[in-house]
Amino acid sequence: MMQTSHEYRGYVFTIHYRPVEPIFTVDYPDFPEIITSGTTLSEAFANACEALDLHLESLQKLGLSVPGPRHRLLVEAL
Repeated sequence: MMQTSHEYRGYVFTIHYRPVEPIFTVDYPDFPEIITSGTTLSEAFANACEALDLHLESLQKLGLSVPGPRHRLLVEAL
């Protein structure tokens, strides 16, 4: 399995995929309840951003506090 890590609005998410499978799944460690995917890497990225926006909006509409990011994306220079 391969993966890429990204950051959106300060929250880290990872896109997991296997080269032989046409599905890209998304994991937000700060929000395990967010479930989304895509058939391409770019679609999974766009869906991940939209899913986080909708989740944060829902929390605010329900009057719940929005937790701050607990994870950070580390970039290592080679």
